[in-house]
Formats: sequence, C-alpha cells, structure tokens
Amino acid sequence: MPDAAPGRKVLTQMNSVDRVKVVSELYELLNEYACKRDLPVDESTANFFEKVKRCCDLLDLDYDECKKEFGLKESHEFLGK
Repeated sequence: MPDAAPGRKVLTQMNSVDRVKVVSELYELLNEYACKRDLPVDESTANFFEKVKRCCDLLDLDYDECKKEFGLKESHEFLGK
C-alpha cells in the first residue's frame, strides 16, 4: 500500500482496490480501539494513532475530525493534559 505523501495526493493515485484495503484497515483499527481502549497498550496498539493518521492521509480524511467523530482519545486527552 502506498505511503501518504506530504501533498496528500495519494488518493487520486490509488486504484479502487487499494482504497478499499485502506478503508478496511481503518475499520479494523476502529474495531480494535472499541475492544481495547480500556486495556494497557501492547505491541498491536502501540502505534494505533499513527496507523489511523496514515489511513486518514491516504483517504484524504481530516484526522482530527475522524478522531472526534469516532471518539478516539489518546492517553493525554483522557488526562486533560
């Protein structure tokens, strides 16, 4: 799967099959978050937000809006820092 470029033009360069794969990855990440959000961070969740950001960049989605829409909060957001 292609990496997100600084210009975020990856979406137009991706074919529909690649876009479906990225949507599927984002879907799996959101499910994983729902199941594991109250558990300690492990190897599979250590870079969760980086993976979500990558998917958002590839799909040309606003990362902050995506986090807000799906209620994704990083540990510092829970602590109010």
